[in-house]
Amino acid sequence: MPETGDPNLRAFRFRRDARSTGTILVISAWALAVGVIAFMFGARGWIVVLLTLPLLPALWELWRNPVAWLELSEDRLRWQSVRSSADIALGEIDHILLVTRWDFSIRATVHTRIGTHHRIPAEVTPKLSAFENALAARRIAMKRQHFTVL
Repeated sequence: MPETGDPNLRAFRFRRDARSTGTILVISAWALAVGVIAFMFGARGWIVVLLTLPLLPALWELWRNPVAWLELSEDRLRWQSVRSSADIALGEIDHILLVTRWDFSIRATVHTRIGTHHRIPAEVTPKLSAFENALAARRIAMKRQHFTVL
């Protein structure tokens, strides 16, 4: 069991808003592309409507601005996103599996001592180097897999 309770160990916190510069840029670029197709090429109305439909969920997320966060304190790992939340004591964690996918994204899965596993949602997974440093500071075992398909 990893030792916890170090008063000098600050909590690691990661937070992500849906309303980000990247989201706004992607929505703007898509809307601009649809506008160009509509006006420069004279696309039919139903084509413009079909091309505009993918913008609706993105605009809804931008409007709602759900917040996703992860916190790794001296004794707990907690996260919350739109579809998932968890609160796991560090003493229950056997290891955390960090998988690098073919698209270079990182998937993190918490494996507990009793054999259950909890996938950390992508929207609350922080940058790998910062997350690895925070896990190492708390002596949580990490396993790495590179370029798996599933």
